[in-house]
Amino acid sequence: MRVLVVGGGITGLTAAYTLGRAGIPTTLLEASGRLGGKLRTERVDGFLVEAGPDSFVSYRPAALELAHELGLRDAIVRPREPRVVQIRTGGRFVPLPQEMGLVLPTRLRPFVTTPLFAPREKLRMGLDLVLPRDDLTCDVGVGAHLRRRLGAALVDRLAGPLLGGVYGTSIDELSLLAVVPQLRDAERAHRSLLLASLAAGRARRHGDGSPFVTLAGGMGQLVDALVGALQQAADVEIRPRTALRALERRRPDRPLEALLATGERLRPDVVILTAPGPEAARLIEGVATNVATTLRTIPHGTTAVVSLGYRTAQFAAPPADHGFLVAAGEPLSIDACTISSAKWPGRAPEETVLVRAFVGSRSGRAASMSDAALVAAAIRDVATTLGARGDPLLVRLARWTSQMPQYTVGHLDRVAAVFAGLADTPSLILAGAPYQGVGIPDCVAQGRAAATRAQELLGTARATRPVVPVAS
Repeated sequence: MRVLVVGGGITGLTAAYTLGRAGIPTTLLEASGRLGGKLRTERVDGFLVEAGPDSFVSYRPAALELAHELGLRDAIVRPREPRVVQIRTGGRFVPLPQEMGLVLPTRLRPFVTTPLFAPREKLRMGLDLVLPRDDLTCDVGVGAHLRRRLGAALVDRLAGPLLGGVYGTSIDELSLLAVVPQLRDAERAHRSLLLASLAAGRARRHGDGSPFVTLAGGMGQLVDALVGALQQAADVEIRPRTALRALERRRPDRPLEALLATGERLRPDVVILTAPGPEAARLIEGVATNVATTLRTIPHGTTAVVSLGYRTAQFAAPPADHGFLVAAGEPLSIDACTISSAKWPGRAPEETVLVRAFVGSRSGRAASMSDAALVAAAIRDVATTLGARGDPLLVRLARWTSQMPQYTVGHLDRVAAVFAGLADTPSLILAGAPYQGVGIPDCVAQGRAAATRAQELLGTARATRPVVPVAS
């Protein structure tokens, strides 16, 4: 009995690791020569550069628990203090109000006194206190829902930059039920979104700190620890540079066959497919046509991250904040910028500054711009906003083409249709960012769940073997 895991990103690695600990013979295929997917950390001339996510949230415990399990507890790093994030609006920087929840204030005073909104705009937001419940019975766009209750200013200057940047699309297209269902639940419980957020602030422990954490060696340290554990697992085979061409089945009552690009055929008992949506649809076309068709309706965008290193002397005043978000209507190509050297320790040599600029994901420009144009746009906008002078010491571009799933209105229905369509192919399990969460903890949790489901299908659930921490 053998499980085939397709895709060596964080979901596939976690699934293979979980199966290996349970003693289930497992083969992991990765088309490229590198494991980790979007988690890629590079050390260059003393800079620690992240090509993808640079952290994860600790209040969703799956990723933090995995790091602890792998012996990385002492490598967990929290952001530097003070944690200051700016909003770029009207050609200037305005601090993000303190004590913010997801997109709403958890304390009233910082929100009332913030210069981010004009008095008239704050009065408009106050209408939420008297508006009746919406009693939503179907999915709607996050932007439309928040505009109705709180007005356009909050969406354009706060919620849009915060949420649109995470999902790489306009907040007006994002699904309320898939992205922020807690807003619907809060409204049902408190009627007012503002009252609900303020109540949550009162219930929260004082001084909780930032929910974001990373690793001292970058997110690649988590990948290295996972790969090390897999290499020590007697029942796990890792096959990099091995692409799956297609999944096939000779007859409906026959098991799946995996046709590799080499021409080799594998006959696993269970397949866990963690590829991006478009690639997954292509691979299963011959065995689950309806599922493939539905998968193609989940849009996937292109994102680009440009990392730039500068000498401190290239700034009139070295940037000390953690970064900034760009409000709607600003004449910039970038959507956001993280000052990695200010946010995290150990990211840049002394007397240097490391910034990460996110280019054109919300507008869709990242898909059409050349590499040179993306880099030029990032350098230009960093000069405009932060005052960087001259050429950067370091330039690194990471482009993720059609790999960012966008949870648009109706996403939960599409995912439900995908999973329902797999009923005729129970030995095929889909997991990863296109389905039930794009964050690292979400993907780790899906990898674990996929492995558990594979064990159930095999009927071989065994006592989990103790993990041997891998030296980092």
